Amino acid sequence: MRGRLHVVGFCLLFGVKALGLEERDPPSYPSTTTITIPYLGSCTTSTTLTPCTGPVTVVIETPIVTPVCTTSSTTTSTSTTSASPTAPPTDACLLIKPFCAPAGLNIDYYANAFAGYSSGKVPPSYYITEGLTPLDSSLTNETYFSQNVDPNGLPSVYPDPSLPTAPYFVGWTRATNGGVIVDANNFTVVYQGFYRAPVTGRYELCTTADNEDALFFGDGNAFSCLDGTPPTDAEPVVVSTGASFVNGINCTNVDLVQGFYYPVRNVMGNWQGPSAFNFTIDAPGVQFASRTNNFPGSVYPHDCGIFL
Repeated sequence: MRGRLHVVGFCLLFGVKALGLEERDPPSYPSTTTITIPYLGSCTTSTTLTPCTGPVTVVIETPIVTPVCTTSSTTTSTSTTSASPTAPPTDACLLIKPFCAPAGLNIDYYANAFAGYSSGKVPPSYYITEGLTPLDSSLTNETYFSQNVDPNGLPSVYPDPSLPTAPYFVGWTRATNGGVIVDANNFTVVYQGFYRAPVTGRYELCTTADNEDALFFGDGNAFSCLDGTPPTDAEPVVVSTGASFVNGINCTNVDLVQGFYYPVRNVMGNWQGPSAFNFTIDAPGVQFASRTNNFPGSVYPHDCGIFL
């Protein structure tokens, strides 16, 4: 025996008597299951599915009711329940290499002439324009090293006649970050990579340094999201200077969007004598005293970038 399909349309009704047909009682079914489905139509229809065995299924299709939105007569704007997508920030990189781990920022140690960068004689871009190669490199989550003092017991010389009271201590070194050891008399360390914002909001970036730190932040300022190159003519968003154990703190505010990757670059230099460095980020909702200089899980190496 074949299954039977019985369709009833409530939009168009045909009188069986008008057609001269004998009116018969509808067939009886052992049991019925009803399913109601909304659809983009203008009338209600039903379809009866009679299987060879088992219960009968009645599928009822009903028109979707479209809500009518009204606006107040006191306003000219129209409200909507759908949220507009947030535009990507212009100072961030949208993506980095898949599976690139947050292993820390690059830290690169460059030579800095006695009385060179941080003395006001050369710009922070000198290591780029002079084509210098790092003397040592590593990765670090931390952007801080403490204030030191002149060493005891080391021989000293005075290499610059114009600075007769500025000694160079032979054999003097110091630790910075990532295991990088530098000539403590005069050096430059460059921290660069990506900072991934953990939440959306306003952040405060602050630096202190002896002798100088130039902070560059965002696409086209720290470096390009397109090719990874740091511009030589960019103006730092913050510059901090210090000497003789007086290191002022300077800060700037930036609005960041959660999940995006922001280029960041610190060029810290010491031209002679003791040194110190601290770069901190104060996230939204965090007290200033609780700002951090340690970013595990939030900073990525420069080579994580997808560069042309």
